[in-house]
Amino acid sequence: MIIAEILIFLLSLQIEVLESKEIWAGDHERRLYSKLLDGYNKLARPVRNESEPVLVYLGLDYQQILDIDEKQQIMHSNVWLRMSWVDHYLAWDPSEYGNIREVRLPIKTIWKPDVLLYNSVDQQFDSTWPVNAVVYHTGNVTWIPPAVIRSSCRIDVAYFPFDTQHCTMKFGSWTYSGFFTDLRNSTVSHGTYQPNGEWEFLGLTSKRSIFYYECCPEPYYDITFTISIRRRTLYYGFNLILPSMLISCLALLGFTLPVESGEKLNLCVTIFMSLCVFMLMVAESMPQTSDALPLIEVYFSCIMFEVGASVICSVFVLNYHHRTPESHRPMTPFVRRVLLHWLPPLLYMDRPRQFTVSYENGVYDIKEKNKSKNFISDIKNRTFSSKRSTKSAPMTTATDRKGKDVHLDFCHGGRIEVRRRPLSTERETFSLPLLNSTKSGTISSTVLHNNNSFNGHSNNNTLSINLANITEPYRYSTSTSNKFEEGAKNSKLQLIPAQKLSIDEKQYSSIIDELRIISARVKKEELMHAHKADWMFAAMVIDRVCFFTFTFFLLLCTLVISYRAPHLFV
Repeated sequence: MIIAEILIFLLSLQIEVLESKEIWAGDHERRLYSKLLDGYNKLARPVRNESEPVLVYLGLDYQQILDIDEKQQIMHSNVWLRMSWVDHYLAWDPSEYGNIREVRLPIKTIWKPDVLLYNSVDQQFDSTWPVNAVVYHTGNVTWIPPAVIRSSCRIDVAYFPFDTQHCTMKFGSWTYSGFFTDLRNSTVSHGTYQPNGEWEFLGLTSKRSIFYYECCPEPYYDITFTISIRRRTLYYGFNLILPSMLISCLALLGFTLPVESGEKLNLCVTIFMSLCVFMLMVAESMPQTSDALPLIEVYFSCIMFEVGASVICSVFVLNYHHRTPESHRPMTPFVRRVLLHWLPPLLYMDRPRQFTVSYENGVYDIKEKNKSKNFISDIKNRTFSSKRSTKSAPMTTATDRKGKDVHLDFCHGGRIEVRRRPLSTERETFSLPLLNSTKSGTISSTVLHNNNSFNGHSNNNTLSINLANITEPYRYSTSTSNKFEEGAKNSKLQLIPAQKLSIDEKQYSSIIDELRIISARVKKEELMHAHKADWMFAAMVIDRVCFFTFTFFLLLCTLVISYRAPHLFV
């Protein structure tokens, strides 16, 4: 029983001792706060000798890039400032105050250096949060205020969007010169930095500078922190660069579009307008400065120049393609040599060959016919030749012909009459057989003189006369006529009286004149078609030249821009 009472007494005594110790420690802290702040003047510099400056060490912990406004050239940053100095009025002996070595004091109650951000663009200017300062028993004061800083940052847009920016934050004492406050450089850190999606953090450096202002002869110290960042190019690559390259490739396809489609010029103008939209997007995000042109604007300008030139070239191509002999003169020899002879082999272009038509005794060539100036005269001379052959040739059917035939289509409703001029006083009559036809027709033909035979047949209302085998007037006897009539009856042929088979020379001349007119018109049409084909082929050559030229120009611009960019992918 006595032992239990003794244990209870010792336990209660221990609790009282512990309580007395807590009260004793709180009293030391209160006494220390009273001692430090009693009679303290926060306006006086904490130095023992007024001729000595206060040494202030300034450091920075960079936390995050909030935003960078390229247009207004402002950088929003989340930072922690670290300032430390020695205040001799805030020193104490820890043994006199319960071994307390540090206390927290409101920054508004003690002296602090008036360090401000020189290049601040915030309306409040001093954006530091007034947190408590940590005071050590040696008089060393450490103040680490957080701040959301809006500082000016000169944006260099010369290599946008492959740019690297160096933004600075300049801190210094606003009223104290170097004789009163000596600002020293401390350590910098970015160990707690939070990555940004648009910018890559490269590094953080600090530099101490001395500057003499015109107003004051005293030196002023400042600490400049430089933040190096690099733009991430993935967003701009997929949203600006890649579409612009595809659009420029579409401009090249405009040179391969046929002129007959009617959309050649519309395609070039549409591409030009789409590039203008991309240029507006870049211009809205860039500062309105004339210091330098962004790299992407230089690229867009080159592409716009290319597309604009393609519009001009398309107009020239359309002009060349639609030229006709009625509106334009033929090509000059120099233009013809360049566009039709020199450039096509270099551009791997092969012009289609001259159109030819084969017939029984050779090939009909348009050029050869155009070269034959006496084509109609030759026919007339052969027709009215005074030399007449006395040889006769039997009449053949259509299946036995081996020469060149001329087919004459006749209109319905008349008879077919063939007259000949007799060369002797003999007035024998003969009939020209025609195949039976359900339709009757009339045709005027001639007796052509040659050294071959005469063949005539009718097929589908067409009379086929062998021009190469016509001799002088056919002479025959009565027996021949009887045989001919018997053959006509057997073959169911119609006989036409011989008196209706003669045409005089005046009618021959009229027919030859008509042939001259028709031949001249055909020659003119062929010549006009040849000139128009030359212009059309020249337009194709210009299109091919523009295609290769603009392709080379586009590749050259892309390679030069890529070479000038400090980096391509981040």
